[in-house]
Amino acid sequence: MNTNQGHLVQCSKCGAKNRMSREKMKGTGKCGKCGTPLEMDPVGAGEPFLFRCMACGTRNRIPVGKIESGAKCGKCGVMLETEELFVPQPLMLSESDFDRHVLKSPLPVLVFAWAPWCPSCRGAMPVIDDFAKDAKGKIRVGKLNVDSSPTLSSKYNILSVPQLLVFDNGRLTETMPGGLQKHEIMMKMARYL
Repeated sequence: MNTNQGHLVQCSKCGAKNRMSREKMKGTGKCGKCGTPLEMDPVGAGEPFLFRCMACGTRNRIPVGKIESGAKCGKCGVMLETEELFVPQPLMLSESDFDRHVLKSPLPVLVFAWAPWCPSCRGAMPVIDDFAKDAKGKIRVGKLNVDSSPTLSSKYNILSVPQLLVFDNGRLTETMPGGLQKHEIMMKMARYL
C-alpha cells in the first residue's frame, strides 16, 4: 500500500473505514461518520513485533518505537519494510499478487480458501474478518477465491472449501479445515507469533 495515501482505521462503533495519514495516527482522531474516537494504534498495543527480513529470512523483534524510525535486520543490516504492518486486511488474493502478499510476506500468512457458491464459506467469513482485525501486525490474513484462482487451487491441492492454509517464510506449513471458530484459529496460529 502506498503510505502517502494513509491507512484505514475501522471505527469500533459503526464499522466505517476512515483513511488516516501516518502523521494523524500518532495523535487522536474521530470517525467521519459517527464521531466516535478512533483507536489509532492499528498494529498492536506497545508490544514488539516479530518481522521477517526478506533478504536473509531472520525473524526480528521490532519495538513499537522503531517502526517509524526505520528498523534494520539484526543479522544482515537490511532496512525492514515495516510499512507491511499497516496493510489493511483481510487481503483479497489473486494469482497475480499471491507471491507478493503471501510467499514474500515478512509476516506469517493465514489464507482462507473459499468459493462464492459455498454456504459454509459465507458462514466462516465473519470469523476470518474478526480474526484478521485482531491479528493485524502479527499475522497477515488473506482470502483466496478458488474459482477465480484455479492454478493456485491446483498447486496447493485445495480440494474442498472452506480451507485454511498457513504460510511462513514463503512455505506452506499447515492446512486445516476452514470452519473453525476464532479461538481455535488463534490457538493454531499461536505458534507463528
